[in-house]
Amino acid sequence: MLMLRVLHSSPRHGYGISQALVDAGLHPITGAQLYPALVKLEADGAISAGWEEGASGPARKVYSLTARGRERLAELENEWQAFVVAASRVV
Repeated sequence: MLMLRVLHSSPRHGYGISQALVDAGLHPITGAQLYPALVKLEADGAISAGWEEGASGPARKVYSLTARGRERLAELENEWQAFVVAASRVV
């Protein structure tokens, strides 16, 4: 859900996704954790990827949220909100 949320605001390359998660206060994730998740999201049709020329270096793969990804993000956010409500009744 978090990677989809990051991509909801704008397309990003892998490092940009990782950095956005760190900036949000999450523990840094490695490429070995990030890229398999991106491959799965792309295979599921939630994101698409394309190459973008780097301003000062090689081309980078940039990931974008698809319509299916926006739908899935909405589903996950609804599930999360339901969980928060249920958990608040217990805590």
